[in-house]
Amino acid sequence: MKYKIRKGLDLHLKGEAMPEMEALPIPQLCHVCPTDFRWLKPKVLVAAGDSVTVGTPLFVDKNDERVTFVSPISGIVKEVVRGEKRVVECITIEVDTSAEPIMPVLFDDDDNAGSHKETLLRYGLWPCLRQRPYSTIPNPDRKPKALFVSCFDSAPLAPDYPILLKEREADFAEGLRILKRVVGPDVPIHLTLRDGADNRFFEAAQNVEFHYFAGPHPAGTVGPQIHRIAPLDKGETVWYISPADVCRIGRLFASHLLGFEKCFALTGPAATHSRYYTTFYGADISDVLNMQTIGDNVRKISGNVLTGKKIDGFSTLRFYDHQVTLLKENSEREFIGWLLPGFKKWSFSHTFTAWLTRNKKFDFSTSQHGDHRNFVMTDIYDKVFPFNAVLPLELLKACLTHDIEKMEELGIYEVDSEDFALCEVVCPSKTDCQKIIEDGLKEVKEA
Repeated sequence: MKYKIRKGLDLHLKGEAMPEMEALPIPQLCHVCPTDFRWLKPKVLVAAGDSVTVGTPLFVDKNDERVTFVSPISGIVKEVVRGEKRVVECITIEVDTSAEPIMPVLFDDDDNAGSHKETLLRYGLWPCLRQRPYSTIPNPDRKPKALFVSCFDSAPLAPDYPILLKEREADFAEGLRILKRVVGPDVPIHLTLRDGADNRFFEAAQNVEFHYFAGPHPAGTVGPQIHRIAPLDKGETVWYISPADVCRIGRLFASHLLGFEKCFALTGPAATHSRYYTTFYGADISDVLNMQTIGDNVRKISGNVLTGKKIDGFSTLRFYDHQVTLLKENSEREFIGWLLPGFKKWSFSHTFTAWLTRNKKFDFSTSQHGDHRNFVMTDIYDKVFPFNAVLPLELLKACLTHDIEKMEELGIYEVDSEDFALCEVVCPSKTDCQKIIEDGLKEVKEA
């Protein structure tokens, strides 16, 4: 099945990663952050001074203690960092640089859903799965309407999945087989691909349904894909997982090897040499960021410029990210900037002449070019919001007024915060649309 996303926006940034792969040396520190998982309430199982290996449980979810989060590397727990109200922000591990980052593990090879779920829960791979609505870790006892594997990313400077997953076809096939057992034979697995791209890696998969998407961002995000293929009603859930995590699950069951290696693309206008790197989840990457950064006043982002999170305090990628973006910090107001022709300035409304140069790449910074102001009643969100049955402005207003009934009526279960990232980009009021939607989803979930 083919789909065409017509409403959206491609941001052409400088700093695309070259298809070069470099293995980073094993760092001295590893940072495992419970804050990587939305609304998680962790129960810590380790203390400073404890020895851990790959797969040692670090904390569990207080709401379901079967959901375990394990150490991605061997070493000694250095510190359990707590923030306001004693919220666990990070577990820092001093890495044993002589230990192998991939560990053999033992478990029964019973080929049934219950055994597979238990193995994924025990070895910390169940959090690889997320669900819509809410983008939280799913309940192991529930059954989804469908499982989605989005096999391309349309975000600015997004990494190329065939490079991330090079030579892992067998692991990917085995991971899909295990996931099919977990969700059940009557639950479809949907693989979403970019129409016209080289999809040979993914098209070799069996017992799945293929869907091809074309158009601008967010064609490669799971929200619009679910909206068109398996739209959600109240009480329904859809699970989704990244191809890299499918490979990780496949290797565990095929070879009894547990590892949390991570391949990521270093991108952005403030990067000296954008390329791909391999390391492991939680690894401290401060050395490579400092070495590959142009200047000192740079914002380091785990993820893309639209939905990523600022790397601040703990220099590591979030659990679900495969990209680091570097942008120049800029908070200065430009004098009569709107009167200048703007040959190098991007504008959604074609205010500057640079839009005449097709596919021109821009040197974006962190400047918002204005301050927050009151909501402006406009249809500008509709030009970049690809959900046919959702009214973005009205839904944002319902979230701000805490009208749960109206939120449900307007389709709150269909969307997530990342689906409103482009609304923030074009918003004349500089409104934090993603935070409003996330707060609305939390209010609905707790109601």
